[in-house]
Amino acid sequence: MQKTPNWQNHVFFFWLGIVGTVGTLIGIVLSIYLYRASQIKPILTFGVLPLKTELQRPDYDKELGFVYQGKLVDSASITAVQVAIWNTGTKSIRETDILEPFHLVMPDGAAILSVRVKKMSRPICGFEFVNNQTDYVSGKCLLKWRILEPDDGVVLQVIYAGSACHDPTLEGVVEGQKAGIVVEHYDINHENQTITSQISPFRVAGIVILCIVCVSLMMFAKSLQAKTPVGKQMAVEIAVAEKELARLKKMAGPMPAISWLIIFIAVVLLAGGLGAFLYGLPKGPPFGW
Repeated sequence: MQKTPNWQNHVFFFWLGIVGTVGTLIGIVLSIYLYRASQIKPILTFGVLPLKTELQRPDYDKELGFVYQGKLVDSASITAVQVAIWNTGTKSIRETDILEPFHLVMPDGAAILSVRVKKMSRPICGFEFVNNQTDYVSGKCLLKWRILEPDDGVVLQVIYAGSACHDPTLEGVVEGQKAGIVVEHYDINHENQTITSQISPFRVAGIVILCIVCVSLMMFAKSLQAKTPVGKQMAVEIAVAEKELARLKKMAGPMPAISWLIIFIAVVLLAGGLGAFLYGLPKGPPFGW
């Protein structure tokens, strides 16, 4: 007796389920991205180039000395450093948005000898530093700007009478950034810097676990193919007749659609996971050092 075909098992509904699953995954990822992109807020970011120049060190020949503006600088260490200040947010930072003036502060209160603007994203920013010798002696420099639109910023070169062991800091408060200034940290061994040196052990462990999960999903998808009628027939006939292995592999038929779906989900998870883990790595100012 011939069985009446069930309309619910029609291939159309099978593919409809696959398209719906893929569409749901894409929708979730897209909604998260659009939500983050729609957040309008300033993000003032500060970074210090790890490669510093030591103009004077305690182990240098003291007979040479270091003269600045015609005067001998009485300091065991003199360092030149580059710092960057820029806006990585989606909202402009205007002069009126500054709740507490921004100061560049040298480590250990070392006196500032010189400050100059090495690079500015756009002259319209109106970035300037206040050459106040009283502040310089106390290791501080007042910073001002007209406006910092997204990806706008400046690179400053600072020479101070102090050691290169510690980095300068940036102090100040901007409206809409309650968490404070974002500080990008870099590997001090700049020449030997690698991606893995910037990732915490927890991130590395997360990447390894994610790779294991994705490989397991792919193996599971392959095992589903072996459970199809053609796959079972292939396994039996291979055990009976080794010589027909090549012919039976050709008869195995295509991989079922559900297996391709699982592989697709595994690839999406792997790509999204790696992107999420690597997203927070320091990138430096968009206009370069």
